[in-house]
Amino acid sequence: MEPASHNQQISPASLRTELERILSATINDIWDDKIPDGFQAVVSGSDNLEFGDLSCQSALKLARILHDSPRKIASMIVDGIEAKLPGISGVSVDGPGFINFTLSLPYLVSVSGMLAYRGLKSLLPDVGNGRKALVEYVSSNPTGPLTVGHCRQAVLGESISSLLEATGWEVSREYYFNDTGRQMTLLGMSLAARYEAAGGGEAEIPEGGYHGDYITEWAQELRDEQGSDLSWVNSSAKFITFAKERAIGIIKSDLSLLNIEFDRYFAESELIPDAVHSTIEKLSSIMIDGESLVYHDNDEAEKLWLRFTSLGRPSDRVIVRDNGMYTYRLPDIAYHIDKFSRGYDFMIDVFGADHLDTSKDVTAALDILLGSPAVSDKLRVIIHQFVTLVRDGRKIKMSTRAGKFVTLRELIRDAGSVDVTKYLFLTRRAEAHMDFDLDLARKESNENPVYYVQYAHARISGIMRTAKEAGISLPEEHIALSSDLLDGEHERELMRLLELVPSRTAAAAEACEPHRLTEILADLATGFHRFYQHERIVDSENPDVSSARLTLCEACRRSISDLLEILGIDAPERM
Repeated sequence: MEPASHNQQISPASLRTELERILSATINDIWDDKIPDGFQAVVSGSDNLEFGDLSCQSALKLARILHDSPRKIASMIVDGIEAKLPGISGVSVDGPGFINFTLSLPYLVSVSGMLAYRGLKSLLPDVGNGRKALVEYVSSNPTGPLTVGHCRQAVLGESISSLLEATGWEVSREYYFNDTGRQMTLLGMSLAARYEAAGGGEAEIPEGGYHGDYITEWAQELRDEQGSDLSWVNSSAKFITFAKERAIGIIKSDLSLLNIEFDRYFAESELIPDAVHSTIEKLSSIMIDGESLVYHDNDEAEKLWLRFTSLGRPSDRVIVRDNGMYTYRLPDIAYHIDKFSRGYDFMIDVFGADHLDTSKDVTAALDILLGSPAVSDKLRVIIHQFVTLVRDGRKIKMSTRAGKFVTLRELIRDAGSVDVTKYLFLTRRAEAHMDFDLDLARKESNENPVYYVQYAHARISGIMRTAKEAGISLPEEHIALSSDLLDGEHERELMRLLELVPSRTAAAAEACEPHRLTEILADLATGFHRFYQHERIVDSENPDVSSARLTLCEACRRSISDLLEILGIDAPERM
């Protein structure tokens, strides 16, 4: 059997690209002007590994165009292939017309070697190619500590940012917060009420205000710093500023627990008044069916509405209240215009489910202001669902304003570690509601998904130490590894899994879905454990075979380590 030549190494991405090129060229050569211009064959993982490792379904699509049997078309494509297929040992036509490819053993050995010696990131496509991306996430108003929902968004946004960086993007992380308007006024009034109460006075927290214990702590701090002579009537700005600064400080401290640092904290006040007034003027100048997008309420002349119904949205919305305060949508529109003006090639907004309608309204306004293709090509909005904490099988009720909530700090403490907290959040896709099981988080067993993966990494690290003690090491990278040493059923099964890791990771980055990485990690851990159970890895009597198998172990270890690094999670060598 041929050795895996170091000089002929090909990455999984390159192999798939080359297969698609050859298939597309063959299809165009055979049918020429009978198919649409630009028709491209697509190669993906096979749904049934009994037939092959990769599959192409182009024959099924062509059948509708050519009015012929898809199986016949698939056979003609296979017969018409003249170029050598890289990394492929067999091609077959199966089922109704699937073209299936079997990866050659030398190719699989080669990919495993590249993963072992160079790591996963070296095999990821450079999609970004140095282009600039902006990811906005968390963006909680500075009204108190970050909560469980904010934690999910922080972990999600940071993982998306890291995935983009791994595929060649230059990423800026941005936190946008509302430091003006009604919520900041309510926060200041809530602090003033607790300030009065700390001095023996009586003042009720306003309706819709904040009741958390942290407000009481701030009130005492303010008294210690400023004395007892302040009142809401004569010092409202001081209460609001003090509360805002304390909240921002807590938020930054909370984020540091997750090892998250933002490149910029963008305050809404930076947009007022100039950017917001400019946005109103631009919207007012747009006429649809003879009517301006911006109009006054007849009964309340100061109130301004935006005619979102003319933009395909279900309801018009107030953008300026009768007291002159802006509602969320107007500064958000101005903020996104500012984002677009900064020249990013790609922008991502990560929002909670409560921002779904707002984000759709803002996007509709941007479409009319900047042009729909410009917005859709550059801006992606990711909405994550709510989180429910579960302990002892029962859901924990939470309410932020009532002060009945679990903070990010408390969650990490109850979960047992930052790693567990992050990983569990990433086991579910963003669009899915999540029950965060605190009992599961505390378990140090294979039931706990992060423990299961980290244990696999620690076990491999232990095997590598044992091998070193036995005088067995990895082959030198520049020496081609003979595929004869890895031709067993369990070796091939593991190498097939490893070969998929770069393309699956690249697909996760393209979709901005970091939960897919936890799926890859679970598959790797399971695949390695199965391999470990069936094969003797460290065998002093067969050093060449042991050395080859160590290459697969190291490929698994590096892949697990690199994936965990993207997710911001530790890969321990001992547990």
